[in-house]
Amino acid sequence: MACASGGTPQGPTAEPETASPAAENPAPAAEATAPAPPDPVPTAAIFSEGQAERGRTAFDEVCSDCHTTSEFRGRTFQSNWGHRTVYSFFRTVRSTMPDDNPGGLEEQTYLDVVSYILSINGHAAGDSEMTAQSKMREVRMAPPTPNP
Repeated sequence: MACASGGTPQGPTAEPETASPAAENPAPAAEATAPAPPDPVPTAAIFSEGQAERGRTAFDEVCSDCHTTSEFRGRTFQSNWGHRTVYSFFRTVRSTMPDDNPGGLEEQTYLDVVSYILSINGHAAGDSEMTAQSKMREVRMAPPTPNP
């Protein structure tokens, strides 16, 4: 499929902010001065190796008409997307690609391509495939950093 723009999708779209549990249940005054613990970094893989391989095939067949894999990894990609969730990336790709038929692919194809993008960015594959019900909102596009 041809891309009318010949480029990458527009930049990341903002995710709606959600209230944290702390905002819903304020801490007692004595605890209010303590710094909040950092957000947990999920380490569970949300896609399988086979799914990422299907994503590579779909990328080669559909996306490579307009994109190269180098657009979806490396410093520039991580600067734009690393702090975003997998869901934000999935939602953007699903709603804007392919350029000549946004949202026109099967949902599974979008999930497979996002799995492939995660794999080329250093995310580890697991036993389960990514689905629309996966914890995409809890996983960042940037791969987890190894503990020293």
